[in-house]
Amino acid sequence: MSDQAFDVSRPPAPVPGCQACARLAEQRAVARAEFDRSHETDANVLMRRHQLQQHTR
Repeated sequence: MSDQAFDVSRPPAPVPGCQACARLAEQRAVARAEFDRSHETDANVLMRRHQLQQHTR
């Protein structure tokens, strides 16, 4: 996992090949397109949590 995942000033990048990351990135993109900053932030938080739990072993 890159250092970008821990830099809260930038959105986390999805891990290539991970379906959960891809799903959360899609949710974030939809929220961003709809100018829904609350849901965009939620997707970022969920992606960071997922990455910490699943991609840092």
